[in-house]
Amino acid sequence: MNSKHRREVTIEVLVGLFMFIVLIALGIFTIVLSRDNFLSKDYPYEFVFSEINGLREGDNVFLRGMNIGRVKQTQLENNRVHVFVSLDVPVKLRHGYQIDVVGSSMLGGKILKIYEGPEDAQELGENVTIIGAKPIDVLEEIGSTIHGLQEIIDDIGQGKGTLGKLLKDETMYNNLLVLSKDLKHIGERIERGEGTIGKLLKEDDIYEDAHVMIANLRGMSDRLAAGEGTLGKLMSEDDKLYEDVAAMMAAARSIAETIDNGEGTLGKLVRDAKLYDETTLLVEDVRAAVDDLREASPITSFGSVMFGAF
Repeated sequence: MNSKHRREVTIEVLVGLFMFIVLIALGIFTIVLSRDNFLSKDYPYEFVFSEINGLREGDNVFLRGMNIGRVKQTQLENNRVHVFVSLDVPVKLRHGYQIDVVGSSMLGGKILKIYEGPEDAQELGENVTIIGAKPIDVLEEIGSTIHGLQEIIDDIGQGKGTLGKLLKDETMYNNLLVLSKDLKHIGERIERGEGTIGKLLKEDDIYEDAHVMIANLRGMSDRLAAGEGTLGKLMSEDDKLYEDVAAMMAAARSIAETIDNGEGTLGKLVRDAKLYDETTLLVEDVRAAVDDLREASPITSFGSVMFGAF
């Protein structure tokens, strides 16, 4: 009896020990699955969104592709969603930061993605509300795209737009048919060597003339590159001709400035009004003298004839 009782007690102890081990294992698994580390320090942050597009408590938080924490709580307040996160490392946000809610995979799920901002930007100050970006709903975007495509298909079916008219309007089809025939006719003429393009393709004389012209242009280019001729000398590395032309232009500019300043005879003619008036009077006197001589010429001629007779 004592032996049987002892055996029952041993079994109960073993069962109790097994259950204790199971409970400890469950606790460890719970801690691992919940990713809570009671021995390490966490850094709480609060982000404010207009909407979070299905972000839930326990979703991961990523920084530069690394999982650095998880979402602890989401709370709706004053038409804004406040997201409280617990991070394993401190994050220093700078001006130009971005907090996004993005899909974790094509199968669903969300993650919180943090971009600290440009490295040369100034850090945010204390007690600054961190605003998250409005998430993009991929399914909604796909739905909008499909809706837009459906509208385009409906417009085409109703004969709207260029493509719709091509499918519905026989006039445009007939015009395209005529255009196709004209292009075919032009191609046949070119193939027969008619017209300028046809001659270019068929006649060797035009090709040879073009070849000669290209050879001449190449020769001119070679002469220019060699510094031959006036233009070649202007383009050559020898700056003597360029310096001569520059000196001539400078001398012409100096003469023009001298005339403009009223220096010299020509400058005084341009600038001195008195000299201009005297020159004008002299020209008028000369013109009057010429007119007098022209009027006296018949009398002089008659006198010469009369006196010459004696």
